Amino acid sequence: MLDRDYRDIVTGLALAGFGGAAALYSLANYSLGSVSRMGPGMVPTALGAALVVFGIVIAIPALSRRGSGVHVRFRVVLVLAASIISFSLMIDSVGLVPSVFVTTVIATFAERNVKLLGAVVLAATLSLITWAIFIAGLRLPLASFDWPF
Repeated sequence: MLDRDYRDIVTGLALAGFGGAAALYSLANYSLGSVSRMGPGMVPTALGAALVVFGIVIAIPALSRRGSGVHVRFRVVLVLAASIISFSLMIDSVGLVPSVFVTTVIATFAERNVKLLGAVVLAATLSLITWAIFIAGLRLPLASFDWPF
């Protein structure tokens, strides 16, 4: 055992760092607007600031409690990175729904005990929810299906 909970300290600082970077980037590159007429930088800045607050809330109490060492599961990191990369490569060529489906199936392989049927059901559900929110609800100009053949 270590004298501090380094896992929560590192996690909190990472959240605060990513949130701060996102907030600063959006402040520097997008207009905030006003509360009644929000600009494109309002939501990313607010979410980044919230992430900073959450990171601090996680890290500060961890300074005074005992914890175990940090154990990085590289399989999880690699599978999730592959999942994100697959989404970025697929979204323009096949559309939103298949991209979300494949990304979700790949991401489920980060855990060893997930069954293929469960992964497919989860992927189908997330694809449907994504379509309902972004295509049907918000009417974003994204292709649902854009097969190259």
